[in-house]
Amino acid sequence: MPSWRTIQSMTFPSQSSKVTTKVKEGARKLDKILIRRIPVNLRGFEVGHFWIEFLHEDENEIDESMKAFRRIRKKERDIVNERGKPLKIATKANGFRESYGWYPVETPFQPLNIFNKQLIISSAGTLNGDHHKRREKDYKEELTELTPTQDRNAGRKTVNNDHSSRAFDPHQNGHHHPENIKFTTNPYVLPGDKRSDEEIFNDIRTFVKQFDEKKQEWSWRNDNYKETNCHTLLFLLLAHCNLADPDCIGMGLDEHFKSYKTSLDSLNKSKVNKQLQERMVLMKKLLDISLKAKSMK
Repeated sequence: MPSWRTIQSMTFPSQSSKVTTKVKEGARKLDKILIRRIPVNLRGFEVGHFWIEFLHEDENEIDESMKAFRRIRKKERDIVNERGKPLKIATKANGFRESYGWYPVETPFQPLNIFNKQLIISSAGTLNGDHHKRREKDYKEELTELTPTQDRNAGRKTVNNDHSSRAFDPHQNGHHHPENIKFTTNPYVLPGDKRSDEEIFNDIRTFVKQFDEKKQEWSWRNDNYKETNCHTLLFLLLAHCNLADPDCIGMGLDEHFKSYKTSLDSLNKSKVNKQLQERMVLMKKLLDISLKAKSMK
């Protein structure tokens, strides 16, 4: 049930200043942020992906130069120089939705890792798949046009890039193909959190930038505590930024989260490194605030 708080009411001189009013207060839904999930489906050979999106009113505004590029059907490789630097810097969103997710730089299957105690499915990681090895695949792809609706290998991690004024995850094109996204929820903030949407956007931007700067790997081991992938980034982001997920994690619907947290909880906290200790704390926090937000709805 939503919590109740007691506040001092406005009173007239003839009334006591001790008169109080109970105001019903619950968790606040963030309508301008979407949590997107495509779970791993091993039976269907679906790799899956988790990411987060911000809704901006101006996301469909288009630069005149981009209009011209699209009109004459230029490809990605046509708008960068020989060093991969953009010929034009985007000043508008150009239809690309601001979004963030974690990707492997290259094919993550590394069987020789078994000899150096690393996960077999692992690679260097990068925010939004923005790496020259992934960009090169898009440059070579004849069908990759300058449109936010197309599939692509590389998004962009910085603002004012060759495609958009905003950073974007390659999967952002899913909002043009909603049938491909299995599960979408909105995060919530708990009572007392007075941050504006833009302040929360900035908190998320800061977190993902710092995560990327730490040169984290991308790895997968079926939700084991050793992995770091798009699920991990999303869970850590939500917990670090105090964003509850009552409609998925709070409802016990995210199997990846449940398995990952169970794996972390099996560890002896005093015998693991600082990063794992921090992740143990943050996963507990995310579950706690999500359950609390659920109880307030």
